[in-house]
Amino acid sequence: MRLSRIVLPMLLGLTAIGYLFYRKFDPEQFKTIQWTGQAYLWLVAAFLLLVVRHFFYAFRLYSLTRGFFPFWKCMQLMVIWEFSSALTPTSKGGPFVMLFVLTSEKLAAGRTAAAVFYSMVLDTGFFVLLLPVMLWIYGPPMLYPGMQTYADVGLASGTFFVTYATFATYWLFLIFFLFIRPQYAARAMHWLADRKMLHRWSAKLNNLGEEFELAATEIRQQNWRYHLRVITGTLGAWTCKFAMINCIIIAIVPETPVDGSTQAFIYARLLAMFVIMAFSPTPGGAGLAEMALVGFISDYVPEGIGMVVALLWRGMAYYGYLLLGAIVVPAWIATKLRRNKKPDEPPIVSTQS
Repeated sequence: MRLSRIVLPMLLGLTAIGYLFYRKFDPEQFKTIQWTGQAYLWLVAAFLLLVVRHFFYAFRLYSLTRGFFPFWKCMQLMVIWEFSSALTPTSKGGPFVMLFVLTSEKLAAGRTAAAVFYSMVLDTGFFVLLLPVMLWIYGPPMLYPGMQTYADVGLASGTFFVTYATFATYWLFLIFFLFIRPQYAARAMHWLADRKMLHRWSAKLNNLGEEFELAATEIRQQNWRYHLRVITGTLGAWTCKFAMINCIIIAIVPETPVDGSTQAFIYARLLAMFVIMAFSPTPGGAGLAEMALVGFISDYVPEGIGMVVALLWRGMAYYGYLLLGAIVVPAWIATKLRRNKKPDEPPIVSTQS
């Protein structure tokens, strides 16, 4: 793991915050922030939601693998998952890293693939199914402050619908290969294994295809309690992910109404923002996410102090995982190296005098 992979997203994010401070920061508005006990309580609530979110994700992994790993191990593996997501250009990078990580933890390759792809079905399905309902309730203002029709802000509106269509197509493909025709995925692996350029990995590809089909069949045969647990883990994790931003907004702008309808609308706006930002070209959306949030919540948080909300949010949910991962991942790699080292391997003795 190269240090530059961690430093780059940090620099991008800090550059964005610096730009926001330079262009948007209003000292007079900053002075209006009331750092009271109530504000700190809301910030503590935001941090606790981040912790609970991690528990939900660990619970989902524990359920997906049917207890193959102890719960504490799932907590560690989710740090690696979040860390890898923070270092890849889109939110989909983490799952593919986990294919390697879970296989390294001796989980069968096919079962690993089925578990990871099922998690991708759940995560994508959360947006594909929930966003049309939210959009039907709130209409165009949900997509961006001040929107009255879907043509008012072309970039936000157009990007949203293009990205949503991509999400929906991607989701349907996952469902098809995992739940309807897993044998097609196996055939695809066998076809790849027959390519000359992939001959080196043909055995692994054939084995992956067979195990994936078997594992997908096992998932389809699970009872409703299994699916309820993994769905509960998904809903809980995503709810906490966005609700923590609601708490930060209330902490910085205590005049924000705390009634259910207002908070639900902010929550819906944040979902739309995530979809619009889903295919960010920067690692973990570093830089772009901070600037986007300031604009998306500008009707609740003045732009002059919007970067404070962005900095608190990303400081906890993004940079926190970068720092935590920088500790956990090297320790995990060192453990793997020690475990794979042959105990009877003789030491290398130098013959040089």
